[in-house]
Amino acid sequence: MTKNTDLRVVRSRKLIEQALLDILVNQGIKNLNVKNVTEKAGVNRGTFYLHYKDIFDLIEQTELMRGLLDILVPIQLNELLLHPDDNSPFPPITEAFEYMQRHYYFFKAIFHQSAHVELKERLLYLVGTRMYEHLKQAHPQSDWSARPTDYIIAYLGSAQFGLIQHWFTTDKSLPPQEIALLLTRLIRTVPCLTNHLSVPGHDSI
Repeated sequence: MTKNTDLRVVRSRKLIEQALLDILVNQGIKNLNVKNVTEKAGVNRGTFYLHYKDIFDLIEQTELMRGLLDILVPIQLNELLLHPDDNSPFPPITEAFEYMQRHYYFFKAIFHQSAHVELKERLLYLVGTRMYEHLKQAHPQSDWSARPTDYIIAYLGSAQFGLIQHWFTTDKSLPPQEIALLLTRLIRTVPCLTNHLSVPGHDSI
């Protein structure tokens, strides 16, 4: 790939991502589709599909979404469960909510109740899969092959997604520190998989 080609690729991606953000801010997620994005960006559909599989892939590849994942992905569930202070949130969770607050216009649209069902499902899977992998790392002695993986991922993803969505629905009625503390406590204390897995001899959910 030549330098000129590289520059064209970068330019096209920037135009498309900016068009996505403009539509989310000014029209809302209901009006987000490939046709509107390409028209706003001034590129053809072929150029769009050269860089992205679909509109959901575009959202996942935006700088803002990657920034959030850069915060969430390194979080280790076992470290969260061992967080020593019951009155303070797990720092990475606070960082994630502060990040979403700084980029409120983007994440409010993404987590809006009118968002496409497929987008919601993909975000649920993204969050749930990450937590599931951490559970497997924290409990390597468990027989994970005997567990209904898709149900575990759905449960873990829905809990986090629902709380974040409600936070935006109520216009961030709780500050990042408080909502982060709430989520920290829920993950640590709700009778969930970790409590069950910690009991010797219990290998089924």
